[in-house]
Amino acid sequence: MLKSVKGTSDIMSPDILLWQEVEASMAVVAKAYDYEEIRTPTIEMEELFLTSVGAGTDIVEKEMYAFPDKKGRRLVLRPEGTAAVCRSYVEHQMNLQPSPAKFYYTGSFFRYEQPQGGRKREFHSFGVEALGEQSPVQDVEVIDMVVTMLGRLGLNNLSVDINSIGDDTCRPAYKDSLRAALAAHEDELCEDCRRRMHDNPLRVLDCKKEDPALLDALPKSADFLCEECSDHFQRLVSCLSQLNIPYHVNHRLVRGLDYYTKTVFEVVSDDLGSQNALLGGGRYDYLVHQLGGPQTPAVGWGLGLERLTSVLAARYPNLVASLAIPRAYIVHSDSAVTAAFQLRHALAGNGWAVGIDARGDGFAKQLARASKRGSRLALILGDDELAAGTCTMKVLASGTQRTIPVSDVPSALQELTSGKDDARYVDR
Repeated sequence: MLKSVKGTSDIMSPDILLWQEVEASMAVVAKAYDYEEIRTPTIEMEELFLTSVGAGTDIVEKEMYAFPDKKGRRLVLRPEGTAAVCRSYVEHQMNLQPSPAKFYYTGSFFRYEQPQGGRKREFHSFGVEALGEQSPVQDVEVIDMVVTMLGRLGLNNLSVDINSIGDDTCRPAYKDSLRAALAAHEDELCEDCRRRMHDNPLRVLDCKKEDPALLDALPKSADFLCEECSDHFQRLVSCLSQLNIPYHVNHRLVRGLDYYTKTVFEVVSDDLGSQNALLGGGRYDYLVHQLGGPQTPAVGWGLGLERLTSVLAARYPNLVASLAIPRAYIVHSDSAVTAAFQLRHALAGNGWAVGIDARGDGFAKQLARASKRGSRLALILGDDELAAGTCTMKVLASGTQRTIPVSDVPSALQELTSGKDDARYVDR
């Protein structure tokens, strides 16, 4: 028996209902913030990520799915979304359009790492990118947006871990200071960090193998910020305070990608214990230029949908069941096939999933199949109903039924669902 590839999974009913709800809810908020959807290819040129993510990162060194095509060009399955959006921005000369260009996206991404809880080799992300605006107010917007999204999904007690890692003006001095401090502890570092301290010492701050006490004692980026970066950061956190978005300055936060400048952040939930980060992002003011475009400030974030859906399912055990669409099943005689299809057309968009029995054998067998499919109602169209222009609605759980004009069936189904509780994310 063929099985799915290690680190990948099928997402299907009933779990897919939660995925659809999450993606749709987040898209509604993104559109309300004036962000447009963008869909980039699943495969990209390897050079895109060597240039953007950084040759010394774990993603490039250990995790990218890279391969030659039939003409020998080096391709990759995209490991993240920001670089692909920036490539599209440059390729289509979006800088000639009004700024900022603001996008949201969702899709599959790929990293070769050991599969574990909430971490897959094929994983799914929802992200946003805003390109063309350098104001810290733009940073605040993308943070405020995701806090709003998560709140709509029922996740509260949120706060933001935030830091500034400077830019090309002030970061070189910070890196030099880090290298000097790390050199005194080189024998204590893991093999990867002994190399990182020379190539990119900020990566050491992101290493989970190192002693937290050692990392806390290292120089802080905040002490090296130039006037512009310091002002940007102070305006950013001031605006977060005015919006009553709780934040904590985390001096060890650098994120795992080389393209970040100035702002880096993670949104965390106090309800999730030690593994409390839900997403991360930051500013990347040089990336578009590195990919061949004009100097373009930008900021964004990405959120793992496997992580988010598992958190929601654990927090709200009845959520998936509440999202199920009510089912009706049209039971019909041989002469009522056309009427059955016409009835389903009339019910389209009515909030019900309506099946039609394709076999058309006896009513008893059709009703049995309706029950097995989890249908709430059977809509019976026999010869008598066909002649009278009626439909018999039967509640399968109780066996109660009534006969009404076919034209009244859509409104009758709406009445059955009008009292549905929409407060699906309230603790019960």
